[in-house]
Amino acid sequence: MMDMAEHPQRQALIDELHARPFFDFEGEGRFIRFIYLVGSSDNAIIFHINQWLESRQRMAIDAGEKFRREDFGGFVFRLERHSEFVTVGLIVRDKNNRKTGLTNNAFNMAKNSHLPFAMIANMPIPLFHAIWLEIGKAPAGSVSLEAVTKMLDSRTAASNSISEGDGEVHCSFDIDEEGFSRMILFARHLSAERKGRQILRIIEMETYRMMALLGLPIVRDNMTRLHKIEAELAQVTQRMTAQINGASKEVEALLPELSALAAEIEEMSANTSYRLSATKAYQDIFLARLTRLNATRLTGHQGLSGFLDRRMMPALKTCDAFEERLAGLSQRISRAGSLLRTQTEILIQEQNRNLLASMDRRAQAQLRLQQTVEYLSIIAGTYYGVGLVGYLLKLMPDSHLPADIKILQAASVPIIAFLIWWMFYRMHRILDRLNNS
Repeated sequence: MMDMAEHPQRQALIDELHARPFFDFEGEGRFIRFIYLVGSSDNAIIFHINQWLESRQRMAIDAGEKFRREDFGGFVFRLERHSEFVTVGLIVRDKNNRKTGLTNNAFNMAKNSHLPFAMIANMPIPLFHAIWLEIGKAPAGSVSLEAVTKMLDSRTAASNSISEGDGEVHCSFDIDEEGFSRMILFARHLSAERKGRQILRIIEMETYRMMALLGLPIVRDNMTRLHKIEAELAQVTQRMTAQINGASKEVEALLPELSALAAEIEEMSANTSYRLSATKAYQDIFLARLTRLNATRLTGHQGLSGFLDRRMMPALKTCDAFEERLAGLSQRISRAGSLLRTQTEILIQEQNRNLLASMDRRAQAQLRLQQTVEYLSIIAGTYYGVGLVGYLLKLMPDSHLPADIKILQAASVPIIAFLIWWMFYRMHRILDRLNNS
């Protein structure tokens, strides 16, 4: 091999394609899967399983180990760790009953007592789902709907031919008395390799069907609250429209109400976005597994697609509709908030314009008052100036005066008034230059 540096994730990404090999079915038997939701940590369930493995002299599961397969002779133990759930699988080989097509110990916990059901029962977290898939050969004759519902111990059943007629699958999508969702695969002409692939698809189809439906309870829990927010937003919008049309000055009072609704929507979105996104992802995986079965119609039976389309798709569409309504409501609140802010800015601008106009009027009034005061100051200054001229003239001998004192005082009036006015004029010129500089 060439001597070169490798990306640290290269081998991990290559190993991901081979992380969960499946090569356990060459004949007949059963595949039992238990599914547990673990959230952000699966430490409790892994610790419990490790205790059981160590009691049987098997190696414990490492923290980074995603898959474990252990052959105990009478059965095969399979553990798969996913992002938010863990599956425990038990695989048993058994003899086929040629009359019914099922194995001798089909759907019978008592006849499978060698399986670690006690360890499963003592799991530290609740069971989310359990699947019991029986794998047998073709029965002696065709299987009627009544026979299938009896074998599945179910109220109804969905069935299809798969792999171009080389196999049949029958599903109950129900829970029996032992808590299992029963499924049957009749491998008429399936090779071991094809059988293994179809078994995985059937098991994963049921697994991801249940995982996809996890979004429905959250949607139901938040639907009433969403209705309430929609109604409150409609009321706020109506009031806002009426106030805008009426040129009301109180429109900005609606902004806190709108902000509170926006905060509720953001909180709801934060609480549901992960689950709704996961629902879409699981739905896509479920549909991919269903498609890869290459299912065709089985005469006299209801098909998987028809059954699930009527019963499962409405739930998934409800989740999609909730997410769309949530996004649409957020956009409506955002648009209403933008309109409200625009209207508020208009009102503020109008208030500023009125304030500036009022300030201008006060400035004009102050200017007129100042001019009046200046005129009075000129008159008063002239009066005192004339009086001062009279006192000065009285100090002079009469022979040196060109005319009577009163005449001279009268003659000084326009001169003194002009000088005072010129002084104010020069002061205004200086102030104007300072303001414009």
